[in-house]
Amino acid sequence: MTSRAEKRQAALERLLHRGTTDHYVDAALYDFEYGERTDDIRWYRKLARDHLGEGGHIAELGAGTGRITAPLARDGHQLEAIDLMPSMLEGLQARTADEDWAERITVHEADMRDLPLADHCVELVIAPFNALMHLYTWRDLLTCFEEAFRVLGPGGTFAFDVQLPDLEWLMWDADERHAATRFTHPETGEVEIYSTNHRYDHATQICHICLYYDEPPPRGRRFQPPPKPKRLVRLAHRQIYPEEIRALASIAGFELMRHEGDFRGRALDVASESQTVVCRKPPARRR
Repeated sequence: MTSRAEKRQAALERLLHRGTTDHYVDAALYDFEYGERTDDIRWYRKLARDHLGEGGHIAELGAGTGRITAPLARDGHQLEAIDLMPSMLEGLQARTADEDWAERITVHEADMRDLPLADHCVELVIAPFNALMHLYTWRDLLTCFEEAFRVLGPGGTFAFDVQLPDLEWLMWDADERHAATRFTHPETGEVEIYSTNHRYDHATQICHICLYYDEPPPRGRRFQPPPKPKRLVRLAHRQIYPEEIRALASIAGFELMRHEGDFRGRALDVASESQTVVCRKPPARRR
């Protein structure tokens, strides 16, 4: 007989599966929603240029549709683009299909906790745009850090960004809809209303976000959420706190070089939305 604890665990695993996949099925909508996000592109391009010059070897964890992959390849770098979602990787390949620099990108459908790469084979590992927030336990995060350490050559760099937990936002009313926005789907041309709410689990540090897509009201009418949404997309993000990052990076063997509060080098503080982190694998010791 299945115990209550086993049932709760099975329900959580189903929820996390949806929270890891739902948001990434519609690649066209994903690109539309994040197309204006550019600060991180500039940050990763500068990081690669400063650490590798004009042509280095990079592994990107959570490459998605290539929003950051493509500019780095265009800059002359060789990319190992790693993602678990086939829809995202198909979007990446569509983005780069007609480009002469596309041959610099090797696509891997793989888990960032088990990288399909040889030891010491890259000079830079990056995990942009909250990719690490889909690792739902500290053990998963540590395993990923250890994999990044393994594939980096001595002196190599590991860089990533994740949200800084916003305790006030996490405590918002879980039943109230926010950010109701009218938009037109970039492929279908269908007009919809987007809204969202979320529920935070203190025990697991996971924020379970619901993204709702509904029929829009007539122009001039206020949107009222229907009893059942037209479409519900789940997104799960584990909140990663600064001291956890510092501890796990150190345990994995990294030296922390920078830990800042945005893509312009500002210190972490109450106004920070993102944590930008740069670590180094120690160089080989001379004998």
